[in-house]
Amino acid sequence: MTLAPRFALLLPLVFAGAGVAGAQPAPVQSAPAQSAPAQPVPPAATGPATAPPAPAAQPMSATSTPPGPFALDVRVAMPSFNTGSTLADPLDLRTDQLPSRGLGLLFGAHVYPLRGKRMSLGLGADIVRTSGSKAPDPEDDTAATDPTIETKFSAFVPQVSLNFGTSRGWSYIGGGYAWTRRSTGDVDAEVAEGTRLMGLHYGGGARWFISPHVAFSFDLRFYRIPEQAAEGTTTTTGGTIAAVPFQPKSRLFLMSAGLSFK
Repeated sequence: MTLAPRFALLLPLVFAGAGVAGAQPAPVQSAPAQSAPAQPVPPAATGPATAPPAPAAQPMSATSTPPGPFALDVRVAMPSFNTGSTLADPLDLRTDQLPSRGLGLLFGAHVYPLRGKRMSLGLGADIVRTSGSKAPDPEDDTAATDPTIETKFSAFVPQVSLNFGTSRGWSYIGGGYAWTRRSTGDVDAEVAEGTRLMGLHYGGGARWFISPHVAFSFDLRFYRIPEQAAEGTTTTTGGTIAAVPFQPKSRLFLMSAGLSFK
């Protein structure tokens, strides 16, 4: 066989090998991997655990503090005098000659040494001076020559009280012993006053503060005035009479209203 036919037989084998060597295998595609959900990362510890700070203490307001700590009173005093015959007869007067009302002043000072949540114990004293007079009725001919009769009442009034409320306003009840003095007679004559008599008193009232230091206040009080014995003698045109006449025991009501300060 000649060289040309042999070369012709080798050409298909050369081209076949070249095709096999140039062919690239197809890439294998794998299934996409499933991603795991992200896990929360715990915060890094910065130090030992500490308790939350305690709330700051709030200052106590005036509406939550008990009554007190002290009170000073200046009030107008209005007594109601007894005009019964038991008082008029020893004075040789008629009942219609006796004054039934009076006017005066009251000064007081009170402290509160024991103060609870809504109640305080008070200790204090008042000084009272009042008077009232009654002129004869000008239209009554039989009384035209009657004198004007004046009744005076004064008292030193220590007291113990229970007070309910707050320092911006409270009510109270209280009582104790009072040293009282009363006298009744002609307003134009010098009327002798007897010794002070010790008797009981009791009552109550209230204070309402319209500002931190000023309050409107009132008090309603009863006084039990003991019997007053006749003292001394004096000579008049009508004879000898007691300078300080006998007076039976009686009861007096006194209302006062005004201002309180603290």
